[in-house]
Amino acid sequence: MKIQGITLIFVLLLCTAIARAQYQQVNDIPYTESTDPYAQERCKLDVYYPTNRKDAPVVVWFHGGGLEGGSKHIDQELKNSGLVVIAPNYRLLPKATIDQCLDDAAEAVAWAFKNAEKYGGSKRKIFLAGHSAGGYLLDIIGLDKKWLKKYGVDADSLAALVPFSGQCITHYNIRKQHGIGPLQATIDQYAPLTYVRPDAPPMVIISGDRDLELYGRYEEQAYFWRMLKLVGHQDVTLYEMQGFDHGTMPHPAYHVLKEQIKRLVNKMTTPLPEPTIKTVQQAEYRFAWQPSYVRRDAQIDEVHPSILHLGTNNGYYDLTAETGAVIRELKDFSISVYFNVSSENKLDGYGHFLFAFSQLAENSANEGPYMAMRLNEQRFETSTGGYEHEQIIMQGGQPKRDVWVHALYRQQGHKGELFLDGKLIGKNDNMPILSEIFKEAPANCWIGRAPFRGDKYLTQTQVADFRLYNYAVSNQELRQLNNSKP
Repeated sequence: MKIQGITLIFVLLLCTAIARAQYQQVNDIPYTESTDPYAQERCKLDVYYPTNRKDAPVVVWFHGGGLEGGSKHIDQELKNSGLVVIAPNYRLLPKATIDQCLDDAAEAVAWAFKNAEKYGGSKRKIFLAGHSAGGYLLDIIGLDKKWLKKYGVDADSLAALVPFSGQCITHYNIRKQHGIGPLQATIDQYAPLTYVRPDAPPMVIISGDRDLELYGRYEEQAYFWRMLKLVGHQDVTLYEMQGFDHGTMPHPAYHVLKEQIKRLVNKMTTPLPEPTIKTVQQAEYRFAWQPSYVRRDAQIDEVHPSILHLGTNNGYYDLTAETGAVIRELKDFSISVYFNVSSENKLDGYGHFLFAFSQLAENSANEGPYMAMRLNEQRFETSTGGYEHEQIIMQGGQPKRDVWVHALYRQQGHKGELFLDGKLIGKNDNMPILSEIFKEAPANCWIGRAPFRGDKYLTQTQVADFRLYNYAVSNQELRQLNNSKP
């Protein structure tokens, strides 16, 4: 019995050692391109990562310290959780300016986007989190898009912003530099409240106990939460860690952070809904609009939630890269969509997409692999780019206005056909299959106005009942779809 007990203890110790060996930490990695000596000293980061995972969520963790102190750290609560954790230092007041602090935070996030995959992380699952001054910094760079734009990152591509007890008015140590006391509120260009907007990434705002927090911090965050709700933000939550003061609130807040990461990742990694046709060869996926995937100023109709209004400023619905990874493997497929163009629309510009997938989210339509169904003032077409040469395969007449139109593209092998209201308007027998177009990376997918550069805008075009089939639909099914307009 003693031998068995010793053996059991040995096995448990071995399992523990193996589990620990699945994580590594690399320290003091420089992330800045600045030649400023203070930036060279401070702008370094640590990375804690699982060695046996890919596509893991990434947390960029900003330390607190009132913008005047503190140092990078990775608390135990974030370890052994399947997460890649990136903890940067940043320059501090008063030796640096607040603009330099914010610039450092943005550059650290840009480093995460460029390097997350080297450590088993996913750049589609980058969460910004931080305590106190760290929460303040991430709020500003996540809401005021200019900071990350400088480094080629769209703030809307962040998975979520999770500030722990972050100041929402102008930070008290910035006010101190101007002779303003900590209890005299100021809201200016250095206040996260200035930049509340409906299309920001999901937000999880976490505060300590309202009676124990620093300088009424809970009430600041409650007002911040309320203003985000009032401007129309669809995914913002406020938590109060009762019984915990400003310094101790991170300990229970880490649990909230990890649970919210699970919730949001589950939404990202469900690439396609369950097929409505349960056979081996045939499946139809009907996409219901989910608010968290609606981008820019696109909006889901409140009365008819099956209708998506694409808006005027590159509004689109993000089908996610995970969906693209599924679509790219289809040799035979069909895409069905209903759309309604207002008579007031001017469909000029480079081209207006109803459905598109592209290798890179920010690729211009003439810079990289893509396939798209698009319309402009003179034609409706399905086209591909980045595969030897652009192939515009189908052209029709001027788009109809103020009526619902059914568009269907189907491809079987290399044969592609485009139908409007059941009428064949063009075909091409030499279309590349999707796996040929996207050889190196999964596609990013959109329904609506995909975020390519150099294009003018859709103007309140409506889209409804988007469907994807993993086979070429029959003519009978085509007629049935054409008779099912909204």
